Amino acid sequence: MDSNYHFPSYLHDSPLDKCNKNTCSCITLPTHWNPDDCGSRIVIIDEKKLIVKHTGPGTDLIEAVSIRANHHIPPEVGLYYFEMTIINRGDRGFIGIGLSKPGTPLDRMPGWGTGTIGYHGDNGRLYYERERGVNFGPLYTTGETVGCGINFFDNEIFFTKNGILLGKMVLFKLEKKIYPTCGMASPNECVFVNFGTDPFIFPIDHYAKKIFSKAEKCK
Repeated sequence: MDSNYHFPSYLHDSPLDKCNKNTCSCITLPTHWNPDDCGSRIVIIDEKKLIVKHTGPGTDLIEAVSIRANHHIPPEVGLYYFEMTIINRGDRGFIGIGLSKPGTPLDRMPGWGTGTIGYHGDNGRLYYERERGVNFGPLYTTGETVGCGINFFDNEIFFTKNGILLGKMVLFKLEKKIYPTCGMASPNECVFVNFGTDPFIFPIDHYAKKIFSKAEKCK
């Protein structure tokens, strides 16, 4: 298989792309949600495994569940980004986008547990390894798109909404393996994830060029 088969355009000529071109083995990127790495109330409802839905009952945040992608983000990538479009906010809009390390409990939202971080749509707060978040960005709902990215050069995570960069946060203890993660907690919540097979709303190509250029100058 062509090593660039799953490469989003922003990764062309990135450190990961160059590594793949110079080695025999292909480094794998996340491509879809993992049906074997998700909470009990989340189901994948399309053949490409990109659309997930909360099945309920979900009357409170105690019903929170998460799902991880099928592969971790390789640090060699330098920069990684994905987006989620909210198909349906569901009953309460308890939707979260973020990252988590393997093995973290899936019966909670991203950001609540050790080794996880998440930006939540019901209150706009950012959660990092604790159940009390900090004010971070606007709420998000049906029809809107949020994004999550990680910059391995500076150990930064960043979030976007509808193509606008909301902010960044430095991760002081970056995990060796970290996965794109989605959390939900009320019935009928439904999202579509874009791991790079479709154009992104956020201008990540331009953003990536600046990141890679800065990294080259710092060598």
